[in-house]
Amino acid sequence: MELALTMPLFMMVALGLFTGGFLLHQKLQLTQGTRDGARYGATVAQNQTFVSGTWASNVRDLVVERSLGVVPAEQVCVALVSESPAVVVGGAGQASYTTKSPPSPCYHDGDHDSGLRVQVSTQSTGTLQALVFSMNVGLSARATAKYEG
Repeated sequence: MELALTMPLFMMVALGLFTGGFLLHQKLQLTQGTRDGARYGATVAQNQTFVSGTWASNVRDLVVERSLGVVPAEQVCVALVSESPAVVVGGAGQASYTTKSPPSPCYHDGDHDSGLRVQVSTQSTGTLQALVFSMNVGLSARATAKYEG
């Protein structure tokens, strides 16, 4: 009798722990991909030519690759900014240094340094399940790296 009463509760906790661990793994992949993308963007020269795409789109593609597909490309923002508050390099007409349209910084990084820096932000969703309960969870990561290119 006790087993019949406690088994559903035990299964809910076990499934919740399993999906919670999977969400934590997704968050870690998202964070690592975001950091790698910011670091990569900080080392790539602004005037470098690519086989395809722009500076920003190539950094975005690296973020998606390094996050192991946890984040879709549409949910990645990359921007090369300067000044405080942040302004995209080259102004509104320079879309090759940001993935946002119209060109704007990815977020307010609170950096009081007016030097060049790379901003990368990502968003994704995951699901936490516990048998009959299910909840969507928003995952996000942000990184800023000083531009060295």
